[in-house]
Amino acid sequence: MKKNHSIHTIQWSLVLFIMGCLFICAPLMLMSGENKDVIIDAMTDELTRSMKSLQIEKMEKPYFLEYTILDNWQLGIEADFGSLTKSGKQQSRRLKVGLRVGSYQLDNTGFFDRRTLFSSIRGRSRNIVVENDYNAIRHDIWLETDTVYKEALEQLASKNAFIKNQAQTEEIPDFSKEKSVQLIAPRKTLKVDREKWEKIVKDLSSIFRKFPAIHESGVEFQVKVNHKYYVNSEGTVFRQPETLVSLVAHAATQAEDGMKLKHYIPFYAPTIDAFPKENQLAAGVQEMAEELTALASAPVIEKYIGPVLFTRQASAELFTQILAPHLSGQRPPLSEEPRMAQMIPSSKLVQRLNRKVLPREISITDDPTRTVFEKESLIGSYQIDDQGITARPVKLVEAGVLQTLLMSRRPRKEIANSNGHARASSRGNPDVQIGNLFITADEGKTYEQLKKELMDLCEDQQLPFGLIIKTVDNPMITGVDFSITSLMMRSSQTTPQMTSPVIMYRVYVKDGREELVRGISVSELTVRNMKDIAAVGNDYYVHHYLLTDGGGMSSYYSYMAAMRGEGSMGIPASIIAPSVLFEELEFKKSAETRKNPPLLSHPFFPK
Repeated sequence: MKKNHSIHTIQWSLVLFIMGCLFICAPLMLMSGENKDVIIDAMTDELTRSMKSLQIEKMEKPYFLEYTILDNWQLGIEADFGSLTKSGKQQSRRLKVGLRVGSYQLDNTGFFDRRTLFSSIRGRSRNIVVENDYNAIRHDIWLETDTVYKEALEQLASKNAFIKNQAQTEEIPDFSKEKSVQLIAPRKTLKVDREKWEKIVKDLSSIFRKFPAIHESGVEFQVKVNHKYYVNSEGTVFRQPETLVSLVAHAATQAEDGMKLKHYIPFYAPTIDAFPKENQLAAGVQEMAEELTALASAPVIEKYIGPVLFTRQASAELFTQILAPHLSGQRPPLSEEPRMAQMIPSSKLVQRLNRKVLPREISITDDPTRTVFEKESLIGSYQIDDQGITARPVKLVEAGVLQTLLMSRRPRKEIANSNGHARASSRGNPDVQIGNLFITADEGKTYEQLKKELMDLCEDQQLPFGLIIKTVDNPMITGVDFSITSLMMRSSQTTPQMTSPVIMYRVYVKDGREELVRGISVSELTVRNMKDIAAVGNDYYVHHYLLTDGGGMSSYYSYMAAMRGEGSMGIPASIIAPSVLFEELEFKKSAETRKNPPLLSHPFFPK
């Protein structure tokens, strides 16, 4: 009996030992499963080594280091006039190294000179290996870290020399201290039937074969699956998937007077399942082609001063282009060149905290945590921003009064910490950007009520008609005018300018008739004008947009993005906005370059 008892005791001891081992090893087993990631391992190990040993003798060591790797997979399909022009998959990885020397109070960032101007606008990143090769990834990180460290020391020296010759009125830290975050989200994939979508894209582009007046057209379909990896020396680690499905149809033509006309329609969704069905896509492209055809023969107006109603896409773009850039609290960098400093746009609202900036009916919240609005999926959603700060809703404007601003980890006097709105494209540096911007109105009016009020305002001003703008241009989709005149105008702009109307109607006071017109653009519309909104609608249009690097703070940044061919690499955002009525805006003759139409007729439409 004693022998059997001893055997049982040994057996139970073995069982308990094995169970204890399993319990102790459980976290390790979990990390060796789905959450185990060779990319994070390589980033973490190289970061640890760099923070411990990276130093030039008698020079400062890094006090902060961050690595970002964007692992991108995408499928692109394009068609022109019913035939494929492109169809292929692509995978790439880009590495960004953020390295700071000095201290949280004063470091090498927030300063540039002529040597660093381009990199400050463009951002610094490099392609790295796409295979999950631990040693190769560490090799790429090591080389980039070495380069960035040496540049950081030079930048700090230049910045200190500049500051010594300047009178400093207040000391604001260069970098805020924040809590660390750890989140390893599961990887995602999107299953795409490539042959099916090739046919859909071809069929959509074939719609333009029914419109002889249209000279150029195209349809572009993209599916992107990004996985963003991030580690920093404060202990933040995350892996965050980002998916985006997009289809854009665009077309252009010329009127008989030589005016170039263009139109477009975009579709965006975070997944294939949430994407519009084929019949919805076809109906949208058909309507766009019909509108462009009608626009070619529409009457021209050369100037206008009076009431204007912005509705649907145009209203959302109004808030995106004119207001959203100024909701950034990003403190501009220092510059030793006064002319260069003038090129750096800054928010016009930073001095208006706790003051009225909009009519009392309007409130604004940016909420990256929202994923849906009235059953429509939003594309500006994220869990953690690109500086490792947890996303959160921010009440920006309440009853017309500016409450706060969107912030990154670059503090300003009034706001010491980030609220999770530092975002970047695959190439750019993190900058303050919107996510999902909600513009809401108390006691909004119906579209018919707004139209009636527009006509009443025109009658009071003894005007025969008013304007309704339904669509404005997006040069990142339709293309940028590279004429000498346009380049000179863009180089002189330091504040956002509203893009030209595409679909615009004049509404006659006598009978309410709407007539499509063309030929004018907004003369001047600034964030100051937003206080002059006379009435707000109760309709809400969901507009999806790809922001350019620089936060949209200037058309200069958008222009640079277009020059680099990076319009498709934007940062996803959604804007939910009502229609708005202005009592008076001024429009001028469009500066669009006019050229002679083609000498021969379109070969597909013989006369």
